Amino acid sequence: MRTLLFPFVSLVSTLSAQDFLLYKFDSPCTNEVINHANGSGAFPANGTLAYNTPSPYQPGMFGGALSGGSAAANTYSRVDSGWSPAAQPMTGSITLAFWAKERTPVGTALNYLCGCTSSGHRLFTNGVGGTGLYFRNIVASGPNTLDLVLPAATTNFQALASAGWVHIALVIDATAGTADWYVNGTSAIHYTGVGPGLINTAGNYLVGMQLTSNECNYDLDEWLLSNRAYTSAEILGLSLVPRAGDGDYTSATPAQCGGGNVTLGSAGGAPYVGNLGYQLEVTTTTPSLFLLLMGLDRCSYGGVIPLPLDGTPLLPMLNGCWILTDAPVILNGVAVGGPSPVPFPIPPSISTGMDVYSQVLALDIGTSASSMSSGFVTSTGL
Repeated sequence: MRTLLFPFVSLVSTLSAQDFLLYKFDSPCTNEVINHANGSGAFPANGTLAYNTPSPYQPGMFGGALSGGSAAANTYSRVDSGWSPAAQPMTGSITLAFWAKERTPVGTALNYLCGCTSSGHRLFTNGVGGTGLYFRNIVASGPNTLDLVLPAATTNFQALASAGWVHIALVIDATAGTADWYVNGTSAIHYTGVGPGLINTAGNYLVGMQLTSNECNYDLDEWLLSNRAYTSAEILGLSLVPRAGDGDYTSATPAQCGGGNVTLGSAGGAPYVGNLGYQLEVTTTTPSLFLLLMGLDRCSYGGVIPLPLDGTPLLPMLNGCWILTDAPVILNGVAVGGPSPVPFPIPPSISTGMDVYSQVLALDIGTSASSMSSGFVTSTGL
């Protein structure tokens, strides 16, 4: 965990939140991988983890990381985003950024860090990528082909990742007609005359694999995909501190009590350090009293009882309610129906990489019926 330095505070306050996917891999107790992307451009779904490695998570650059497997041993940890680019193409400007570290020696076989369950879009090393990286935007033929290489002569990605964590970013700027690879926050190679990005491959987008059979030998952290071109200053920031974001989660529980009569979200932009206007937002369908549960753990209650926890044995009124967060802090309030803001300012002095988990229990004022929201995580950062 690092404290964000003051010069970045003025930077992040101007960011336009258009991230599409942001995986932090910080919840090892569930196969639901939270998408922390914030803003109108975010893909709404969370990812689904599948693995046959001994552990799907490892210590990351910030918090946890998706564990690499071994292509030679056919072991893997992968996240299925649920996003099908063919049904929802990503076009124009694109930013891809992530941390990587070698888990097992990669050898000379093709090794895929991401891709789709159909041939087309993928990011890999070896083969035509050599010891660098090869970004294949769509299929390797046709008028819209866009293949961008981080050449081994410029950057030996494999050697850097075998020595420790390395930050990689690719920025395609459709307006400028350029593409830039960054390594540890510094520009490594610049391309001009580049057409707009286009990811429209059939099949779901995967992180940690391509085609469901091409395993990744690298641990991955802070996987970011955005539908805008990040500036060089923003890429430098990502190489120093984690990205801010938030998102809801269910931990694969059955339908919550109340059937959606209360939801929990956020307003005021991403929870970047220095965002004093950030707030949680409780929304009810009827006038209700509510309790806002807040804690730093989504895996256990009080460090003892595993989560999710069926509330039925605790209180009859919690029949069908699933508790999804530890709750050393409980706030109360009244929601009159519709959105009710709960201020949650993020001061400049707070540390980046802090995860706060929240959940709302609502009691209908007229009927005393209980409703429970999904869980919600707030992650501070850039």
